[in-house]
Amino acid sequence: MPAIIIRSATDCDIPAMVDLRAREWETAAYWQTRITAYLSGQLSPQQALPARAAFVAAAPDARVVGFVAGHLTKRFACDAELEWLNVAESHRGQGLAGRLVAAMATWFIAQNAIRVCVDPGTALARRLYARLGTQPLNPHWLYWPDIRQSFPTPK
Repeated sequence: MPAIIIRSATDCDIPAMVDLRAREWETAAYWQTRITAYLSGQLSPQQALPARAAFVAAAPDARVVGFVAGHLTKRFACDAELEWLNVAESHRGQGLAGRLVAAMATWFIAQNAIRVCVDPGTALARRLYARLGTQPLNPHWLYWPDIRQSFPTPK
């Protein structure tokens, strides 16, 4: 079976990203506005800095089956925040979430963002992030004290 490719997201990927988010929560119209504004820098979470990135998991037929997005921040004394992570239900359990987070971690490390926080949102996500090396930051948030420990960059 041909491999899923992880690549930088483009504006053309936004409709697929919207669809993935809307399957889990809220409406497509809500996510269209939110994702477009976030990626363009017109919408920022608390204490977010302008630098941000997004990556998609593209199937061999070019269909987007997952994505991750994140930005630099000062929230909770972190350097960066993982904003969203979604994988289509049909592609879960294949390691795509870890590959997407690894792509985001590579970007964070390139930005010298080492302490990275994430709001897991659900118990399932909390377990995934724990497997990927996070620790509790407070009763709600998780973080990687040094994301390089969980996602070392190739030498």
